Amino acid sequence: MNLIANQIEENSVSYAHQVIENKKHRDYQKHKKQIFKLAKDAKTEKECLGIVQLYLSFLRDTHQKLHITNDFYPFETFDDTISVKKFIQENVENHQLKKITPKGILGDWHHKNGLFSIQIQKNDKKGRKYIGVLTSDVKVNKQFLGYKGDIKVEFYSNYKGELVSVYWDFGQKPSVHKVEYDGKTLKLGRNFTFYRNKQNLSKTDQYKLQDSIFFKELSPRTNYFRIHSFDYENKPLIDSIIGANKEKLISKENLIIDVRNNDGGSTLSYHKLLPFILDKKEYQSPIVATSIWVSKENFQDYSNERYLYGVKTKQDSLNADKRIEELGKYIGRFEPYEKKMSKIDSYHTNPKKVYIIQNRWDASAAEGFILVAKQSGKVKTFGENTAGMVSYGEWRKLLIPNFPAWISLTQKRMIFYNDSDFESIGLSPDQQLNPDSEKEWINIVQEEIEKN
Repeated sequence: MNLIANQIEENSVSYAHQVIENKKHRDYQKHKKQIFKLAKDAKTEKECLGIVQLYLSFLRDTHQKLHITNDFYPFETFDDTISVKKFIQENVENHQLKKITPKGILGDWHHKNGLFSIQIQKNDKKGRKYIGVLTSDVKVNKQFLGYKGDIKVEFYSNYKGELVSVYWDFGQKPSVHKVEYDGKTLKLGRNFTFYRNKQNLSKTDQYKLQDSIFFKELSPRTNYFRIHSFDYENKPLIDSIIGANKEKLISKENLIIDVRNNDGGSTLSYHKLLPFILDKKEYQSPIVATSIWVSKENFQDYSNERYLYGVKTKQDSLNADKRIEELGKYIGRFEPYEKKMSKIDSYHTNPKKVYIIQNRWDASAAEGFILVAKQSGKVKTFGENTAGMVSYGEWRKLLIPNFPAWISLTQKRMIFYNDSDFESIGLSPDQQLNPDSEKEWINIVQEEIEKN
């Protein structure tokens, strides 16, 4: 833990911003003290993974996270039953079920998809307050995922006395969530919901939207553009689709842009789409400036990689050298920045209405795209809150010796025009849609956009 804490304190941009710049040293030290106390009782790699994830959760930085490597698993597939069962028995703590009167958080809870149930018991071992254990063996087709009594969730009181959870997926990868519950519902963050009564379980349609980029006409009035990624490698395809369909775009009054499951990429990938979305030439870039936390190690990383991206000519190389020379003036602090407005050359009257479909998996540059689009009076957004992965970026890999995981350590902070903070919260849509009926979202939006 010392190595990890030292690296975060020296090099993490979110630590520099949230702890140093915002003067949260006292809270951080309380959190760190609790984590180091928990670490003393850790005996297995799995327990250490959970503690590292708990430590990282102090910082609201969704790009800075723990990545489990394949070295953690002695098998290639969960279909390998003998090896899988042995792995689970050796790595997952198992407890007896108890007779518990449901009260508060205690008792049985059923996951919303009906796949498994947990019993929450009091447990003060290893610094915990409660544990949630599987109420039965869990098998899905040929895969064996867990034994009755295996710990699925661990609950802790954090340094502020709030209840937080470490949720273990069936690959034994941890994630940390705040806990909310009443007599009927238990929520671990945004993604995990449990019900006290089985009859409340959702009969959800397991809809999976395909990763693809394409354009089509939905009706004489409405076009549809699906973009699953703004990765820079997709820019030529996005640009070519826009060019090939320009007449259709400006001849129809409505455009639906579906960016669900878009985990970001480059702002350049959506730049040619802006004239069809915006209703003015000047706009506020969602990220009006950026600022690197110039620690010695971060500076060396940027210096080592200065020729890797966008360097095609000798002048590009000279510019990269100049950029590194300038960055070197700010070692030990944030580089200075200046907020600026952005412009497009022109914009189109049509489409008159642009509806964007978003979901919880939209992140980074996809959230930036939504922030730009929302400045237009044409635009209305549908779906659910995005991921909230937009405040920090440009991570580098922090390797942990003799440990089956690494950390993506962020180095750059994004500056918003009005200093908004969406990290871990996400962007709210203008109209919320039920995630259990996501298969129907396109139809719902089309009906809304064409009803007038």
